[in-house]
Amino acid sequence: MQRAFTLSCNTHSSAPSTEPSQRTFGPRPCHVRAFTLAEVLLTLAIIGVVAALTIPAVVTKVTKDQYVVGLKKAYNTLKAVEREARQEHGPMENWSWSGSSGAPTADFEKYFLPHLDVIKNCGATEEKGCFAEGIIRLKGSWYGNYNSHHYYRIVTSDGMSWAYEKTGWTTQTVGIFYVDVNGLKGPNRLGRDIFEFWVYSSNLGIKPMGSYEWDGVTPLSTSYVDEECNTADGYGDTCTTKVLSEGAMNY
Repeated sequence: MQRAFTLSCNTHSSAPSTEPSQRTFGPRPCHVRAFTLAEVLLTLAIIGVVAALTIPAVVTKVTKDQYVVGLKKAYNTLKAVEREARQEHGPMENWSWSGSSGAPTADFEKYFLPHLDVIKNCGATEEKGCFAEGIIRLKGSWYGNYNSHHYYRIVTSDGMSWAYEKTGWTTQTVGIFYVDVNGLKGPNRLGRDIFEFWVYSSNLGIKPMGSYEWDGVTPLSTSYVDEECNTADGYGDTCTTKVLSEGAMNY
């Protein structure tokens, strides 16, 4: 008669049965208890809750870190542009700035545009595709739109969107750079992916918004910078200085 064998997780052989009809040789079969459907579903539910609590925080931090890296790169770009323009035209306080306000074309095209790696130029028109539509403040309220003839807009080879505004506030503050570090993608929010840099017609040159008052002389206090860079009721314009000084987006 053919003898039957069964697999087992016990490595010791059992004694053969004394009954001929039940005589088998080899290790005893092992019995494994399977998880019930309820236990599997409970485990999956726990994993889901943990993921829901942790993944958004991780994603948010990674996204913020990307914005910080973009801002640092944008600032380095502007400082390189300023340095090259100074080499070509001399000290900024001696530049021939255009009128106190109005179209930004003259100053931007003369001093800054030649030193930027541009892949799309919308100029000071209402052409779309260089800057996102609809900008919001850090606190979430409406801020404005840069797609008009008041702003000279370009896209650089790194995918960043730029807008330059000619100001007439003082003889020192002559212009503002706005940069969206991730281009046309959202959230299009001041202090997140959009940052401001002020242009002073003095030895200060281009500075992060939040560094100095309009006069280009008086430094802004840390308390004022923090007041304007908070998600509760801040505009977000001074976040440029806060992020660059802290090296992180701590808000």
